[in-house]
Amino acid sequence: MNLKLHHARFLFTELQRPLNLHEPHDELSDFDTRFRLILRKHLVVLCWWSILNIVGGVFAVCCLDGVYYYFWMMGLVWGLINFAITMAIFNHTFYKKFNRGNSFERFEAQRHVEKIMFLNIGIDTAYIFAGLLLREHSFVSGVAHADLWLGFGWSVIVQGVFLLIQDVQVYRLHRRNFRKAQPFLEQLLDKDGS
Repeated sequence: MNLKLHHARFLFTELQRPLNLHEPHDELSDFDTRFRLILRKHLVVLCWWSILNIVGGVFAVCCLDGVYYYFWMMGLVWGLINFAITMAIFNHTFYKKFNRGNSFERFEAQRHVEKIMFLNIGIDTAYIFAGLLLREHSFVSGVAHADLWLGFGWSVIVQGVFLLIQDVQVYRLHRRNFRKAQPFLEQLLDKDGS
């Protein structure tokens, strides 16, 4: 129960927390702090996006029809999936893997997240193209359920664009964080190599 209350409080407090990526104190702890802040901000924005899609989808299922119904119905599915992913990543990252290990393992976790974000950017682009294909299919002469194809197409496009913008921003923040810590990592490697 305490974990669920922590999640709810996190959604309201994290959006207001500044990133403060420019304040240096201790290289390794700064790296860890910046990594966690970037990841938390990413998760909370994705979670709020999911909640918006879920609420809009529930409203649409009850009150709308046609293209808007299908648009929001697809958004509801996206919202549920993204919400589940957000909670899984939150639990995995903050309660397990990143809290253990030495500094090399922490840098490796950071690099792993960068690679995942880069992969996500490619997937987001594919979503946009898939949405465009669905949308274009709705204009084919005599196609059955044209509203469904058009609504689903626009929904996938909107989801893909949002996720692409967010993932590009988060990828850039993680790259910046790594570049700030790179001199420290090189010093660490030189000491171990000596």
